[in-house]
Amino acid sequence: MASEYKIAFYGIIISLLSFIPWGIVAAIIVAVNRDSNLLGLAYISLSQISLPIIGKLPLLPFETVALMAAVDLSASNAYLMFGLGILGALLLAAGSVMVGYGFYGLYKQEQNTLCLITALIMMIGFGALAVIIPLGLLPTTTLSPWSLIFYHYFSLAIPLTQTTISRMWLGVATGITALIVIVGYILMGVTMITIRTKTPKPDNMLAAGILSILGGLLFLGVIGIVLVFVAYILLAQVFDELRK
Repeated sequence: MASEYKIAFYGIIISLLSFIPWGIVAAIIVAVNRDSNLLGLAYISLSQISLPIIGKLPLLPFETVALMAAVDLSASNAYLMFGLGILGALLLAAGSVMVGYGFYGLYKQEQNTLCLITALIMMIGFGALAVIIPLGLLPTTTLSPWSLIFYHYFSLAIPLTQTTISRMWLGVATGITALIVIVGYILMGVTMITIRTKTPKPDNMLAAGILSILGGLLFLGVIGIVLVFVAYILLAQVFDELRK
């Protein structure tokens, strides 16, 4: 039984490490969205005046203008996000499977159904994120919005391409990931609260359970991630005691 708790303890550490690449990916997305707004405003402003030699820039659809910053999201950045996404997904999936194994140990010890359900969600649901998240971040090659300008003035322009993240698959992967994570952390929180008196650190389990539930509800925001991070630390202390 102690080996299962030992695995769960190290699984929490691995899960905590997965937050590092996710933080970098989030920073890149925020930076790209900011550049998109600035570049879109700049283009719209320039299209209102007649430029020397060039004349007026062609009017482009709003969606195209909004995506123009994707040109700045070069192939290297797109593949950087893909690599970080894979790293974060693998760490989170592996750590969650190990944590789920710890809850399976609690199920064998206490015969609590919630422990078994939590173990299954952590091991199967979170484990599936190792595939779902990378698929959502898979880079695709598309026609650059900037090439529309060249096509407007030069009929023999060479097509320009860019490597970006497909927004459709990213949205699907984000939705599925959010569902798994929210349900998983809420259920894990309820389980920790339910079995807290059966553990050597009931206060830690109670606090971790409450934070896990709140973190699950708010996980798509910074506050939720911080709450889950703290909940993991408290849970690690409990599994550390159980493995002794």
